[in-house]
Amino acid sequence: MTAPRIVVAGLGPAGPEYVTAAVTAAIARVPVQFVRTRRHPSASVVEAAASFDDAYERHETFAAVYHDIATRLVAAAQQHGEILYAVPGSPLVLERTVALLRDDERIEVEVLPALSFLDLAYDRLRIDPLEAGVRLVDGHDFAAAA
Repeated sequence: MTAPRIVVAGLGPAGPEYVTAAVTAAIARVPVQFVRTRRHPSASVVEAAASFDDAYERHETFAAVYHDIATRLVAAAQQHGEILYAVPGSPLVLERTVALLRDDERIEVEVLPALSFLDLAYDRLRIDPLEAGVRLVDGHDFAAAA
């Protein structure tokens, strides 16, 4: 028996023009769909997806929001066998729900990377992040990390 599966799809940093062909194919293939938030320019590509915007209104901390989302996604994957979870930007950059899902041994997670907002920022700023010594810090952890 195979483990329930979550396909995590990055929606890119801006509008639908940044959504990859692999993500578009997964959206077409996986019928049960979720999106972390509708408040993103590419959320329209998963128009029928259920969103987790309610979790932001119900919980007082982001940690509680992310835990709630991950819990609900695992339950949905267990119920349906395979689901799609679309996230803003890249699922590999500061996406805590994806980290929680990857750590959950009850499910299999496939990540479909996307262009990150960082790529657009580096282009606009005309910098090479390695040469510039860029360090990423989550805004919620900035006071401790700085």
